[in-house]
Amino acid sequence: MKNVRFVLVPAALVIALVSFVSIGTAQQKMYQLSPAASVSQTAGVTDISVTYHCPGVKGREIWGKLVPYDQVWRAGANEATTVSFSTDVTVGGKQLKAGTYGFFVIPKHGQWIAIFNAQPKQWGAFSYDSTKDVVRVPVTPETIPNQERLSYIFADMTPTSIKLVLQWEKVALPVTIDLNTGANLAKAAKDAISMTWQEYNNYALFCLDSKIDWDKGMEAVDKSIAIDENASNLRMKAELLAQGGKTKEAIETAEKAIAVGKAASPRFNASEIQDLIDGWKK
Repeated sequence: MKNVRFVLVPAALVIALVSFVSIGTAQQKMYQLSPAASVSQTAGVTDISVTYHCPGVKGREIWGKLVPYDQVWRAGANEATTVSFSTDVTVGGKQLKAGTYGFFVIPKHGQWIAIFNAQPKQWGAFSYDSTKDVVRVPVTPETIPNQERLSYIFADMTPTSIKLVLQWEKVALPVTIDLNTGANLAKAAKDAISMTWQEYNNYALFCLDSKIDWDKGMEAVDKSIAIDENASNLRMKAELLAQGGKTKEAIETAEKAIAVGKAASPRFNASEIQDLIDGWKK
Protein backbone atom coordinates (compact mmCIF):
# COMPACT_ATOMS: atom_id res chain seq x y z
CA MET A 1 0.00 0.00 0.00
CA LYS A 2 1.37 3.35 -1.00
CA ASN A 3 1.84 6.06 1.56
CA VAL A 4 -0.41 9.07 1.10
CA ARG A 5 0.91 12.43 2.24
CA PHE A 6 -1.42 15.31 3.12
CA VAL A 7 -0.15 18.85 2.85
CA LEU A 8 -1.73 21.51 5.01
CA VAL A 9 -2.35 24.72 3.10
CA PRO A 10 -2.71 27.94 5.11
CA ALA A 11 -6.29 29.29 5.14
CA ALA A 12 -5.15 32.71 3.90
CA LEU A 13 -3.63 31.09 0.81
CA VAL A 14 -6.87 29.21 0.09
CA ILE A 15 -8.86 32.43 0.31
CA ALA A 16 -6.41 34.20 -1.99
CA LEU A 17 -6.61 31.40 -4.56
CA VAL A 18 -10.43 31.37 -4.49
CA SER A 19 -10.52 35.14 -4.87
CA PHE A 20 -8.13 34.98 -7.82
CA VAL A 21 -10.25 32.34 -9.55
CA SER A 22 -13.43 34.37 -8.89
CA ILE A 23 -11.91 37.50 -10.39
CA GLY A 24 -10.65 35.55 -13.39
CA THR A 25 -14.01 33.91 -14.11
CA ALA A 26 -16.27 36.89 -13.38
CA GLN A 27 -17.02 39.35 -16.15
CA GLN A 28 -14.96 42.42 -15.37
CA LYS A 29 -16.58 45.83 -15.84
CA MET A 30 -14.22 47.90 -17.98
CA TYR A 31 -13.25 51.40 -16.91
CA GLN A 32 -14.46 54.04 -19.37
CA LEU A 33 -13.42 57.66 -19.70
CA SER A 34 -16.99 58.39 -20.83
CA PRO A 35 -19.22 56.13 -18.71
CA ALA A 36 -22.42 54.60 -20.08
CA ALA A 37 -25.67 56.13 -18.91
CA SER A 38 -29.39 55.98 -19.55
CA VAL A 39 -32.50 57.89 -18.56
CA SER A 40 -36.17 56.96 -18.97
CA GLN A 41 -39.49 58.72 -18.51
CA THR A 42 -43.14 57.88 -19.00
CA ALA A 43 -45.05 60.87 -20.39
CA GLY A 44 -48.67 60.66 -21.43
CA VAL A 45 -48.86 56.98 -22.38
CA THR A 46 -45.38 56.91 -23.95
CA ASP A 47 -42.23 55.39 -22.46
CA ILE A 48 -39.10 57.24 -23.62
CA SER A 49 -35.57 55.95 -23.02
CA VAL A 50 -32.21 57.51 -23.90
CA THR A 51 -28.97 55.50 -23.88
CA TYR A 52 -25.66 57.36 -24.20
CA HIS A 53 -22.11 57.82 -22.94
CA CYS A 54 -21.23 60.93 -20.98
CA PRO A 55 -17.87 62.61 -21.74
CA GLY A 56 -16.42 65.27 -19.47
CA VAL A 57 -15.33 68.80 -20.33
CA LYS A 58 -11.94 68.36 -18.59
CA GLY A 59 -10.93 71.93 -19.25
CA ARG A 60 -11.24 71.54 -23.02
CA GLU A 61 -12.86 73.93 -25.49
CA ILE A 62 -15.92 71.95 -26.57
CA TRP A 63 -18.04 73.74 -29.15
CA GLY A 64 -16.33 74.51 -32.42
CA LYS A 65 -13.17 72.64 -31.43
CA LEU A 66 -13.59 69.24 -29.73
CA VAL A 67 -17.06 69.10 -31.29
CA PRO A 68 -16.80 70.96 -34.63
CA TYR A 69 -19.55 73.18 -35.94
CA ASP A 70 -21.51 72.14 -39.05
CA GLN A 71 -20.60 68.44 -38.66
CA VAL A 72 -22.75 65.51 -37.53
CA TRP A 73 -21.99 64.59 -33.92
CA ARG A 74 -22.99 61.44 -32.01
CA ALA A 75 -24.53 63.57 -29.21
CA GLY A 76 -22.41 61.78 -26.64
CA ALA A 77 -19.35 59.52 -26.76
CA ASN A 78 -18.45 56.02 -27.95
CA GLU A 79 -21.53 54.35 -29.52
CA ALA A 80 -24.13 56.62 -31.05
CA THR A 81 -26.75 57.93 -28.65
CA THR A 82 -30.13 56.18 -29.04
CA VAL A 83 -33.68 57.24 -28.20
CA SER A 84 -36.57 54.77 -27.91
CA PHE A 85 -40.31 55.44 -27.98
CA SER A 86 -42.99 52.93 -26.98
CA THR A 87 -45.65 54.68 -29.09
CA ASP A 88 -45.74 56.89 -32.16
CA VAL A 89 -44.71 60.49 -31.44
CA THR A 90 -44.23 63.68 -33.44
CA VAL A 91 -41.10 65.84 -33.60
CA GLY A 92 -40.98 69.00 -35.67
CA GLY A 93 -44.31 68.14 -37.25
CA LYS A 94 -43.01 64.79 -38.51
CA GLN A 95 -44.07 61.41 -37.20
CA LEU A 96 -41.66 59.03 -35.49
CA LYS A 97 -43.03 55.50 -35.30
CA ALA A 98 -42.59 53.55 -32.08
CA GLY A 99 -39.06 52.14 -32.01
CA THR A 100 -35.41 53.00 -31.42
CA TYR A 101 -33.47 55.68 -33.29
CA GLY A 102 -29.92 56.93 -33.48
CA PHE A 103 -29.81 60.49 -32.14
CA PHE A 104 -27.36 62.93 -33.71
CA VAL A 105 -26.80 66.66 -33.58
CA ILE A 106 -25.22 69.21 -35.90
CA PRO A 107 -23.90 72.09 -33.76
CA LYS A 108 -24.03 75.49 -35.46
CA HIS A 109 -23.40 79.13 -34.61
CA GLY A 110 -27.17 79.73 -34.75
CA GLN A 111 -29.87 77.08 -34.61
CA TRP A 112 -28.60 73.53 -34.26
CA ILE A 113 -30.04 70.51 -36.05
CA ALA A 114 -31.36 67.51 -34.09
CA ILE A 115 -31.56 64.26 -36.05
CA PHE A 116 -33.43 61.00 -35.45
CA ASN A 117 -31.87 58.35 -37.69
CA ALA A 118 -33.24 54.89 -38.54
CA GLN A 119 -29.87 53.21 -37.81
CA PRO A 120 -29.50 53.15 -34.00
CA LYS A 121 -26.59 50.71 -33.64
CA GLN A 122 -23.36 52.27 -34.85
CA TRP A 123 -20.07 53.53 -33.44
CA GLY A 124 -20.11 57.29 -33.19
CA ALA A 125 -21.10 58.96 -36.45
CA PHE A 126 -18.49 57.22 -38.60
CA SER A 127 -21.07 55.17 -40.52
CA TYR A 128 -23.80 57.81 -40.29
CA ASP A 129 -26.00 57.78 -43.41
CA SER A 130 -28.14 60.88 -43.95
CA THR A 131 -30.46 58.94 -46.28
CA LYS A 132 -31.67 57.09 -43.17
CA ASP A 133 -32.69 60.27 -41.36
CA VAL A 134 -36.32 60.07 -40.31
CA VAL A 135 -36.59 63.52 -38.73
CA ARG A 136 -34.39 66.60 -38.85
CA VAL A 137 -35.53 69.52 -36.74
CA PRO A 138 -33.91 72.92 -35.99
CA VAL A 139 -33.41 73.56 -32.28
CA THR A 140 -32.32 76.75 -30.54
CA PRO A 141 -29.57 76.11 -27.93
CA GLU A 142 -29.81 77.70 -24.50
CA THR A 143 -27.11 78.90 -22.11
CA ILE A 144 -26.88 77.11 -18.74
CA PRO A 145 -24.40 76.91 -15.84
CA ASN A 146 -21.41 74.73 -16.63
CA GLN A 147 -22.12 70.98 -16.75
CA GLU A 148 -18.90 68.96 -16.48
CA ARG A 149 -20.49 65.72 -17.71
CA LEU A 150 -22.80 65.42 -20.69
CA SER A 151 -26.27 64.34 -19.60
CA TYR A 152 -29.86 64.08 -20.82
CA ILE A 153 -32.88 65.17 -18.82
CA PHE A 154 -36.60 65.51 -19.44
CA ALA A 155 -38.29 68.87 -18.86
CA ASP A 156 -41.60 70.74 -19.22
CA MET A 157 -43.68 67.57 -19.22
CA THR A 158 -47.42 67.93 -19.93
CA PRO A 159 -50.01 65.26 -20.80
CA THR A 160 -49.31 65.89 -24.48
CA SER A 161 -45.65 66.92 -24.78
CA ILE A 162 -42.20 66.76 -23.20
CA LYS A 163 -38.74 68.16 -23.87
CA LEU A 164 -35.69 65.94 -24.22
CA VAL A 165 -32.75 68.12 -23.19
CA LEU A 166 -29.08 67.49 -23.97
CA GLN A 167 -26.82 69.30 -21.46
CA TRP A 168 -23.08 69.73 -21.69
CA GLU A 169 -20.60 72.45 -20.87
CA LYS A 170 -22.72 75.64 -20.92
CA VAL A 171 -25.18 74.53 -23.58
CA ALA A 172 -28.63 72.95 -23.29
CA LEU A 173 -30.44 71.71 -26.38
CA PRO A 174 -34.18 71.15 -25.75
CA VAL A 175 -35.98 69.00 -28.33
CA THR A 176 -39.77 69.16 -28.04
CA ILE A 177 -41.59 65.84 -28.47
CA ASP A 178 -45.33 65.80 -29.12
CA LEU A 179 -46.66 62.65 -27.48
CA ASN A 180 -49.86 62.21 -29.52
CA THR A 181 -51.47 61.06 -26.28
CA GLY A 182 -55.05 61.56 -27.44
CA ALA A 183 -54.43 59.76 -30.73
CA ASN A 184 -52.59 56.91 -29.01
CA LEU A 185 -55.40 56.45 -26.48
CA ALA A 186 -58.01 56.61 -29.22
CA LYS A 187 -56.09 54.03 -31.27
CA ALA A 188 -55.83 51.72 -28.28
CA ALA A 189 -59.57 52.04 -27.71
CA LYS A 190 -60.30 51.34 -31.36
CA ASP A 191 -58.03 48.30 -31.42
CA ALA A 192 -59.50 46.85 -28.23
CA ILE A 193 -62.31 44.35 -28.58
CA SER A 194 -63.66 45.59 -25.27
CA MET A 195 -62.46 48.01 -22.63
CA THR A 196 -62.66 47.86 -18.84
CA TRP A 197 -64.17 50.59 -16.73
CA GLN A 198 -60.60 51.50 -15.66
CA GLU A 199 -59.49 52.09 -19.27
CA TYR A 200 -62.46 54.36 -20.02
CA ASN A 201 -61.83 56.15 -16.73
CA ASN A 202 -58.16 56.57 -17.62
CA TYR A 203 -59.07 58.22 -20.92
CA ALA A 204 -61.42 60.56 -19.04
CA LEU A 205 -58.52 61.39 -16.69
CA PHE A 206 -56.39 62.38 -19.67
CA CYS A 207 -59.14 64.69 -20.96
CA LEU A 208 -59.51 66.25 -17.51
CA ASP A 209 -55.78 66.73 -16.97
CA SER A 210 -55.00 68.03 -20.45
CA LYS A 211 -58.14 70.22 -20.57
CA ILE A 212 -58.87 69.10 -24.12
CA ASP A 213 -61.68 66.98 -25.60
CA TRP A 214 -64.04 67.60 -22.66
CA ASP A 215 -66.93 66.00 -24.53
CA LYS A 216 -64.89 62.85 -25.20
CA GLY A 217 -63.92 62.74 -21.54
CA MET A 218 -67.57 62.85 -20.50
CA GLU A 219 -68.42 60.17 -23.03
CA ALA A 220 -65.61 57.95 -21.72
CA VAL A 221 -66.54 58.34 -18.05
CA ASP A 222 -70.20 57.60 -18.78
CA LYS A 223 -69.11 54.37 -20.47
CA SER A 224 -66.97 53.56 -17.45
CA ILE A 225 -69.94 54.10 -15.12
CA ALA A 226 -72.16 51.98 -17.34
CA ILE A 227 -69.73 49.05 -16.96
CA ASP A 228 -69.17 49.40 -13.21
CA GLU A 229 -70.42 52.39 -11.24
CA ASN A 230 -68.01 53.13 -8.39
CA ALA A 231 -66.57 55.97 -6.36
CA SER A 232 -63.60 56.39 -8.70
CA ASN A 233 -65.49 56.98 -11.94
CA LEU A 234 -68.21 58.99 -10.21
CA ARG A 235 -65.54 61.30 -8.80
CA MET A 236 -64.02 61.55 -12.28
CA LYS A 237 -67.37 62.58 -13.72
CA ALA A 238 -67.83 65.14 -10.92
CA GLU A 239 -64.46 66.73 -11.68
CA LEU A 240 -65.22 66.88 -15.39
CA LEU A 241 -68.61 68.46 -14.67
CA ALA A 242 -66.93 71.08 -12.48
CA GLN A 243 -64.35 71.75 -15.18
CA GLY A 244 -67.21 72.27 -17.63
CA GLY A 245 -68.85 74.84 -15.34
CA LYS A 246 -71.63 72.49 -14.20
CA THR A 247 -71.02 73.01 -10.49
CA LYS A 248 -74.44 71.90 -9.18
CA GLU A 249 -74.26 68.61 -11.10
CA ALA A 250 -70.64 68.17 -10.01
CA ILE A 251 -71.58 68.44 -6.30
CA GLU A 252 -74.48 65.99 -6.71
CA THR A 253 -72.24 63.47 -8.51
CA ALA A 254 -69.46 63.81 -5.94
CA GLU A 255 -71.93 63.24 -3.09
CA LYS A 256 -73.10 60.11 -4.89
CA ALA A 257 -69.45 59.00 -5.21
CA ILE A 258 -69.09 59.23 -1.41
CA ALA A 259 -72.30 57.26 -0.84
CA VAL A 260 -71.27 54.54 -3.31
CA GLY A 261 -67.78 54.38 -1.81
CA LYS A 262 -69.05 53.98 1.74
CA ALA A 263 -71.57 51.35 0.66
CA ALA A 264 -68.74 49.36 -0.93
CA SER A 265 -66.44 49.66 2.08
CA PRO A 266 -66.97 51.06 5.60
CA ARG A 267 -63.31 52.13 5.56
CA PHE A 268 -63.73 54.26 2.44
CA ASN A 269 -61.85 57.56 2.80
CA ALA A 270 -64.08 60.34 1.49
CA SER A 271 -61.92 63.29 2.61
CA GLU A 272 -60.52 64.18 -0.85
CA ILE A 273 -63.95 64.12 -2.50
CA GLN A 274 -65.42 66.12 0.39
CA ASP A 275 -62.68 68.73 -0.07
CA LEU A 276 -63.71 69.02 -3.72
CA ILE A 277 -67.36 69.47 -2.73
CA ASP A 278 -66.48 72.14 -0.15
CA GLY A 279 -64.40 73.99 -2.72
CA TRP A 280 -67.15 73.93 -5.32
CA LYS A 281 -69.74 75.13 -2.79
CA LYS A 282 -67.58 78.15 -2.02
